Amino acid sequence: MMPDFRPPRRLNVFAFDPSTARSFAHRGARTVKITLPFELDPQDPAKPFFGPKGNYVEVVDFDPASRAFYAPVNLNDDATMFNDGLRPSPENPQFHQQMVYAVSMNTIAAFEEALGRVIQWAPTVRKIETKGKDPDWSYEFTRRLRIYPHALREANAYYNPDKKALLFGYFTAGPNSTSAPSGTTVFTCLSHDIIVHETVHAILDGLHPSFAEDANPDMRALHEAFADIIALFQLFSFPSVLEDQIAKTRGDLSRQNLLGELAQEFGQAVGRGGALRDFLGGVNEHGVWKAKEPDPTKLRDATGPHERGAVLVAAVFRAFLTIYKTRVGDLFRIASNGSGVLRDGAIDPDLKRRLAAEAAQCARRVMRICIRAMDYTPPVNVSFGDYLRAIITADSDLFPEDTQSYRAAFIEAFASWGILPEGMPAISEPALCWPTLAVAEADRQALRGISENMDWLDKIHSNLGLMLSQPRKMLSHFASPMSHTGKERRARYQAEVQRAELEAQRVGLLVHERLTRFNDASTTMTVKEKVPARALQLDLNLLEVDDSRDREIVYHASSHYQRLLWLLMNSASSPRFAELSGLTFSPDAPATVRRSRTTELPSLHVAALRIARRLGQGGRPEREYVIEVIQTRRGYLDPDRQAHEDARPIDPRDSNRDCDFKFRAGTTFLVDARSFKITRLIRSTHAVDDPAGLASCRTYIDSTDARTANAFYSGRSSRAAAFADLHHPPHVKDGFQ
Repeated sequence: MMPDFRPPRRLNVFAFDPSTARSFAHRGARTVKITLPFELDPQDPAKPFFGPKGNYVEVVDFDPASRAFYAPVNLNDDATMFNDGLRPSPENPQFHQQMVYAVSMNTIAAFEEALGRVIQWAPTVRKIETKGKDPDWSYEFTRRLRIYPHALREANAYYNPDKKALLFGYFTAGPNSTSAPSGTTVFTCLSHDIIVHETVHAILDGLHPSFAEDANPDMRALHEAFADIIALFQLFSFPSVLEDQIAKTRGDLSRQNLLGELAQEFGQAVGRGGALRDFLGGVNEHGVWKAKEPDPTKLRDATGPHERGAVLVAAVFRAFLTIYKTRVGDLFRIASNGSGVLRDGAIDPDLKRRLAAEAAQCARRVMRICIRAMDYTPPVNVSFGDYLRAIITADSDLFPEDTQSYRAAFIEAFASWGILPEGMPAISEPALCWPTLAVAEADRQALRGISENMDWLDKIHSNLGLMLSQPRKMLSHFASPMSHTGKERRARYQAEVQRAELEAQRVGLLVHERLTRFNDASTTMTVKEKVPARALQLDLNLLEVDDSRDREIVYHASSHYQRLLWLLMNSASSPRFAELSGLTFSPDAPATVRRSRTTELPSLHVAALRIARRLGQGGRPEREYVIEVIQTRRGYLDPDRQAHEDARPIDPRDSNRDCDFKFRAGTTFLVDARSFKITRLIRSTHAVDDPAGLASCRTYIDSTDARTANAFYSGRSSRAAAFADLHHPPHVKDGFQ
């Protein structure tokens, strides 16, 4: 978050939803106060004001069904601030605005703490029509996510990636409702779980836009499961809620409780009789609640993103329960004189507080592990097994000494639910960790029975170090005449150099603007006239200059480095490095592999280059760069058509040809920020030119209904429609998804 010297803001919200708040049995878990940085923009009387608006989100309370704006809440009002915001009230639209703002910002804070950097929303993509040429695309910084508390008059809520907005619906409780009285209105924007869930979808879309694709059975299931995981563990950050549930379960969180459920009011209001999803158990045919037991065959038989996602959530929750039970075992023994079984009656208040503290600490660690793992996945085509490897590697790198056996608990829990990487002969912590570049090269040589020196790795790391630490020097090198032949190719190459220069200038201008803002208010309007743009190209690591963590500076610095890396990889490619990293630069790759119009070789998309600052073992600061590179191939459902297209003459313009689906592959590189050495090599299972990977993707798409609502399946639905369809209930009983 942006630093601020003013005291933090505290806002009241529902701990769960209005139906839980009305329940006498849950009176101890009705509302909570969320503490946030003081970051909201002050209200400008000269401009329209629609709702809370800060550095990350903007609440716009427009109701399309009634074509009306609801009166906005001013959270900077003195009386409102003094009372920690408005009192929780289902009938007050202004409180609805307060709740979506507070919960979404609290979720953002959890991600920034775990990832060690500011979060970014997915960029805004605009199509640029060029006369006589193929259209081009511009990617622009998205400053704020818009939140519409009353956007839909239906039982639904979803993230719209085209509008960069969260859309919440409201509906009338039906006759079978067991939460809100029949005929009353249920607002999804008042469900704490649903707000977190949708905010996580938006954050994950900014982190990994390709995860919305449906390339395999796990991709969209991972999107759903990850949003549920964060929604569940966010509840553990509220001491009053945690202590209330600890008291009710007598410290046994494997029993039925609110902390293991999602969207209680919504699920009951649409006639399900219980929460929309309960990850601890469910009510059997006799009306008796029973805990879920792990089933290693469940994932094999599960179809659809929600059914498969529930298995992943159950595995993570089982890992948490294992860790929690281990950590509180001594407390139970002390409180029971060694038996481990508490005496009848109410739990001791001191024991309740200690158990709650342990549960909160375990939940925070588990949630951070799950979030950090998103930096350790392949950039595309991710499976649940890949995510397990990401979890183990991310935690191992940051906390080499796992004294509490967190990683063992994750491995055991995932295995008990049948979630394991494919083709791995032995399952252990060292085997699950993604390899370093040196280890991967040693394995390659051992597999081929050869022994070669690895001096070429030093050149790779030297180029990376120069690019990251002295970007201006590297850019000057790229600006000199290159070996590209042909006027058009040279022009395209120079255009990429100019785009990289422009991003560097934007960073310099933004830094200059921030430094001069408080000295001369007029400087920001005339900075380009006062300071030559070239003079503002900073000759240092642009990802390290932003102490204020300004998101716009970070965005343009990252964009600059993405373009530099593209230039580097297209001018100094190494066949050995390509083979090792799972990428291909071969001119003999099938014609359906997308080609670069600059090099006519298989093209590369540098999807991300960002820095992460984290605290590791003993509070030691750790810094690393996360680099993601993706390649794309046209796919066809008819194998004969595929073979025909693969054998066509190479033409870079063929990337715009129609196809049935797109097959993508890629690699994530983790680079140490001090030595500039690649510490981890995280590859998708198949390279883009691997026939097995293409066949697997074809089989999945051809055998499922993925084509009906799938951003991955080209030409049939937009990404926004894919999210809406994913969350839209096909039947009332399915409810919010």
